[in-house]
Amino acid sequence: MPKVSVIVPTYNRGEFITKAVASVLSQSFKDLEVIVVDDGSTDDTRQILEPYRSKICYIYQANAGVSAARNKGIQSATGEWLAFLDSDDEWTRDYLSKQIQGVEATPAVCIQTTDCRFIGLDGQTSSYFKMNGALADFNGQDYLMPPDPFSFVVKHAPWQLGSTLIRFDAINKAGLFDTSLRISEDLDLMARAALQGPFGMIREALVNIHRREETIECLTLQAKNHPLQARESDERLYQKLARIETLNSKQRRTLIALISANRRAMGNLLLKNGKITEARDCYKRAFSMDHSVKSLGRYLLSWLRAGSNTAAGIL
Repeated sequence: MPKVSVIVPTYNRGEFITKAVASVLSQSFKDLEVIVVDDGSTDDTRQILEPYRSKICYIYQANAGVSAARNKGIQSATGEWLAFLDSDDEWTRDYLSKQIQGVEATPAVCIQTTDCRFIGLDGQTSSYFKMNGALADFNGQDYLMPPDPFSFVVKHAPWQLGSTLIRFDAINKAGLFDTSLRISEDLDLMARAALQGPFGMIREALVNIHRREETIECLTLQAKNHPLQARESDERLYQKLARIETLNSKQRRTLIALISANRRAMGNLLLKNGKITEARDCYKRAFSMDHSVKSLGRYLLSWLRAGSNTAAGIL
């Protein structure tokens, strides 16, 4: 049984897949198996991976989405730990070695993640932990274990699954990826896994995450190009997580605050598009859940906005 099962889902990324696979096979840590799940690619992915077939387990399935592909990889895995890597990203050579050192030093940990370098379309590089606000919690330390893993994960989204190691047993208990989610399926899985035990974080950036120009709209671009739909999807996710029976009162309050803030953000988008009545309803619902001054202020502003529009129409 290998220590780590590495799962690489891919779809029509023949141009990039070899770099991802090569970064896994060149790891200084060698006790691993590599499972590439081809989610119905119609390009030359199969042929490009042919030279690697003796070193990887290649699985082809009809196109069903990234969550279904990852689930297929999990079902085929035999390792104690599961690691995921998107097919257009790369690990540094010591990524798995440092991940395993971390979990062996803190054996209670069931999920552990590292920082990564986010490389945008313009070539600019950013710290992912800085982008999601988690970096400040380190207070200069190299390793962090938040006291409430679930609340920390949902408050500091988004996360990168490609820099995350999850104990196989934790995923079995938490449940696999939700194939009904088109956005934030990684946050959903990580939040549920974070309920299974301690969550460790390594401050060092050990993964290169790329955003590329592709014919397929990636999840990040979906959120950017369709922000209201993305916010609606986030609300469905928060509502789903809120139905977990084992959540404590603090975790439920965290989700309530997130749902409220998300509804306020939806209201802002609607107001920007001139949909004043719909925006006002979002602010009202946001305030009814969490009596935030921000929500109340935006609600009052929506009435002022309506009044100014009416006045402008009369004039």
